[in-house]
Amino acid sequence: MRTDLHGITGSHLPTPLHIRVHLPDLLDTLRRVAALAPLQLAISCEQEILFPLHGQEHFFCGSLGNNELCDADCRAIFEGAFREATRDNRPLLFSCAAGLLYFVIPFRNDRNQHCCLFAGGVRDEAPELALLEKLSNAPSNDGGTLLEKLLRRPQIKRAQLEEILGKTLTLLTILADEQTLAQPLRGLTQRLATVAGAAAELDRAESGDAVLELLGETLILLFDLSRVVILSAEGEDFNLKVNLGTTSQATNCACGRLRELLGAHPDGKPLLLRQEVGEFFPEIDSDRAICAPLRSEGLDLGLAVIFDADLPGRDLLLLELLAGRAATKLHRLRLAALYQERQTSSRRLLTMLGELSLVETREVLYQRIVAMSCELLQAARGSLMLLDETGEWLRIVAARGINLEVAASIPLRLGEGIAGRVAKSGLHLLVTDIEKDSRVGIANRPRFQTKSFICVPLKAHDRIVGVLNLADKETGTTFGDDDLATLHQLIDQAALLIERVAVYENARKLEELAARDPLTGLYNRRMLEARFQEELSRCSRLKHHFTIMMLDLDHFKAYNDQCGHIAGDHALKKVALLLKKSAREMDIVTRYGGEEFCLLLPNTGKEEALFVAERIRRAIETEIFPGETALPTGRLTTSIGVACYPDDGEKFETLVNAADIALYQAKSKGRNRLASFEVVPPSLIKKTG
Repeated sequence: MRTDLHGITGSHLPTPLHIRVHLPDLLDTLRRVAALAPLQLAISCEQEILFPLHGQEHFFCGSLGNNELCDADCRAIFEGAFREATRDNRPLLFSCAAGLLYFVIPFRNDRNQHCCLFAGGVRDEAPELALLEKLSNAPSNDGGTLLEKLLRRPQIKRAQLEEILGKTLTLLTILADEQTLAQPLRGLTQRLATVAGAAAELDRAESGDAVLELLGETLILLFDLSRVVILSAEGEDFNLKVNLGTTSQATNCACGRLRELLGAHPDGKPLLLRQEVGEFFPEIDSDRAICAPLRSEGLDLGLAVIFDADLPGRDLLLLELLAGRAATKLHRLRLAALYQERQTSSRRLLTMLGELSLVETREVLYQRIVAMSCELLQAARGSLMLLDETGEWLRIVAARGINLEVAASIPLRLGEGIAGRVAKSGLHLLVTDIEKDSRVGIANRPRFQTKSFICVPLKAHDRIVGVLNLADKETGTTFGDDDLATLHQLIDQAALLIERVAVYENARKLEELAARDPLTGLYNRRMLEARFQEELSRCSRLKHHFTIMMLDLDHFKAYNDQCGHIAGDHALKKVALLLKKSAREMDIVTRYGGEEFCLLLPNTGKEEALFVAERIRRAIETEIFPGETALPTGRLTTSIGVACYPDDGEKFETLVNAADIALYQAKSKGRNRLASFEVVPPSLIKKTG
């Protein structure tokens, strides 16, 4: 039967590989190599062309089970591969009858016999349709189809398998090296075990710095090095993280050139530098260096640099393995940190939105929006600009990192400047370099530390209400799409809150106007009754006192007649100011009607209330009112009546009536005086002006 071998990889080996180690030990060593982990391994020699792995019968064909398709051709295919590989002394890449991929590498054992390492049992990424149809129609003893079993095999691209073949050949070459052959296999195994132990320690590291420090220490010990530098890629720069054996503590490097170097070698293999060492590392005095990229998932995460060393091929492979393991761990740590950062940011964002929703004044809301936006994006400067009532001008209402008074005094017309254009278009603007961005293309302003900024419109119900500007990331880096997405989650709600607070404040102003006397600005009777009920509820629960004070201007009708109603209105306004000035901050001052005023004094007994009343009486008596000399007493004065809860009443009408009675008791005794409520016969109560 003719064996269909194809995909021959590489050329003839210059000399046969002689590997003088116990073959089961060789298999155990190879099985520890990560690249070979998905593959099945076996060794065949002249006496036993199909050498079973750990005694497994029908090793190769058995990977899919006994079936008519494989049983007929399997042994012949592998025996043909063995003969061709050993005859031509070159590795082969081939497929079995079921389409699984394998490679074979020839070598000679310690008895100079022909042997082959077989590795494979994986499926190609894109098997041929004809093969899939053939497999799906083949019988199977275990009741499942061959196609289903094939799809459960590990999947590796043909190019990847060729790369694994190359690495395996390198390992076998290391074993065949004369110097290595002089050492017992356990020495090599011990070294590989050291690498495996270091890899395990790397997996347990909890920070990126710990990963890089462990990598540096491992390289020093493993290869007996004198100088190792490890750099971490952060943004466009490379920052020194590990410095072992060099005298400089601030090792500079040509970051741009290093980026170009890594970009030109995407395979992640170590690079040898000779005359370029001084160009890349001007502070290091060395004539050669080996650079091992720390690359994972296509990302350059750093660079391990070994100075003054020439490593053989086997050590370069170990260096590549360690660097790859360290890079994988770094990538995982960065992804975990990014996830944690986003989780923290999301929680903080929810907290911020909750805090904003409780703000009741526009000024506080504006400042909070700017402060929270700067915190979320780590921005040193920010400003909130809102459209005025005309919709034509933007004005800064809150800012961070700039003088608010100066900035607020300079309005910006809609459509002009960066913020004006954003407000007019309704489209955000994310700029990484203000001088290079074609949408802006202006020189950076001196007060800004970086050239990156964000300008975002605020929309409430599809209506532009303003813009938010952020600049100068505290880390010195540029703003990105993630920053923009995070910011939108905050300001989309903030715009609605701005509109809601404006409506709330307008409603509160209307409510305030409805609760105040339009002439004096004092609370009116409606507000007095509401506050009375609040105080009554509190004092009845706590067993406290409060006082009602009724105040009436003496001979005010005569004052109006003599001086006119305009002068009377001015006098009432002046009295209102004197009352607010003379009363305590907690007291409620109201205009009860005409020239009559009423004060509610919380948590105050009658004796203390009389002191307050006397202060008010004196203030009005000593104040000069135009035209007051025409009054019977020669000046405008007041009479005051005081009643106390609960002694003089427990209802609004009762207590106000008691204070009113005391007021007219004061008037009946000559006016311009105080009186506390006392029960008197109705015949003595006579209302006078």
